[in-house]
Amino acid sequence: MMRLALPLLLLLGATAGAQGGARRVAVVPIQAVSGDMTSRSGPRLTERLMSEVRGAGGLSLVTPPLEEPPPDRLAQARAGVKEAGTLRQQRDFAGAQGALDKALEGFASLASSLPNGNELADAYALRAAILYAQGKDEAASRDLVFALTLAPGRTLPLAASSPLFAQTVSRAHAALREQPRGSVRFASAPLGVAVTLDGQPVETTPVRVTGVPPGLHLWRTVLPSGEVTGGLVEVASGREAVVTIRPPGEGPGAVLAAALAGNRLDAPAVDAAVALGQTLRADLLLFGTVSLTEETGLVFDSFILAPDTRAPRRLPRITLDAELLDAGPRLRGLTSALASQGAQAGEPVALPVSPASQGAPEPRLLQVQYPVVERSEVPATPAVSAPSRAPLTPRKPLVRP
Repeated sequence: MMRLALPLLLLLGATAGAQGGARRVAVVPIQAVSGDMTSRSGPRLTERLMSEVRGAGGLSLVTPPLEEPPPDRLAQARAGVKEAGTLRQQRDFAGAQGALDKALEGFASLASSLPNGNELADAYALRAAILYAQGKDEAASRDLVFALTLAPGRTLPLAASSPLFAQTVSRAHAALREQPRGSVRFASAPLGVAVTLDGQPVETTPVRVTGVPPGLHLWRTVLPSGEVTGGLVEVASGREAVVTIRPPGEGPGAVLAAALAGNRLDAPAVDAAVALGQTLRADLLLFGTVSLTEETGLVFDSFILAPDTRAPRRLPRITLDAELLDAGPRLRGLTSALASQGAQAGEPVALPVSPASQGAPEPRLLQVQYPVVERSEVPATPAVSAPSRAPLTPRKPLVRP
């Protein structure tokens, strides 16, 4: 999963003051404020800004040091499931449960990397079988329900390994169908992102999905920045679960990115920007949003902040075409103003403020039905209608002399 909140921060050096010292500026990736911007406008605009900074006199672009790639947690989770299966065959149920506990934690943290819930469902089914073997029937029943709801309409492979477990799965499935269903409401920053639930699309946010079977479900979405995010949501009978989708990541960079994606700049967002600037030892932070309008195409709203002042200033709004063909001269003017004026560029703003203009109303909350159609476990045998008359006596074959 891509992490754009901090790794793509750009450090710019600009000459400042009579003594010719360098003014350090951190540029935060530009955030799109609506889900209909499918061309990755934010990252593309950030790259164009980088290009203009590289070519600007008196400015130098400095990138942060490369970080070590994270360990392959998905491979670790899969290895944990395999280890649990081996320990179960050796009747080491406690060891198998411990291995599965770690594996399921890994799968949950990587939900956005899973194309569907099949692997999770198999892991929960295996843990259910292990818990049943230890007499922990209540916990086992819960895990078995999770296995069924994570991969609806799919036969659990583990059920074929034991007639007794197959009967248990069948009873759990029948009981699940009798329970009252719940709902899931998806909200997001930015608005209008397309969501999938259990592998099926459910319209764009904000949206409420009704008729959801009680249990655990996998959701996933792609943000306008190109980042893929997702997770698990537990639904209870007759209750509504709420999922709020934000740009992924941790720390002050992620907090600032989430605020900008929601088209707001308030005190907590400024505090996050200050902390980010102090961590990077930057003199100035440059951040903003890109929005889409029918009249002008793209609109770039940006701010500059000196961490020691905690007072953001709005830079002049820039209009661009959707393909950024005219971005060069306009971004060049912005970086030139920043190089010459520094922290005095732009105009002061009073918090809270909406970076992008509020021309379009907030989308109406959509309501859709749960999109997965469950298949029956055993296909019904078609009934053969009784013949309306007796069959004709077959003719004798013609024998030539």
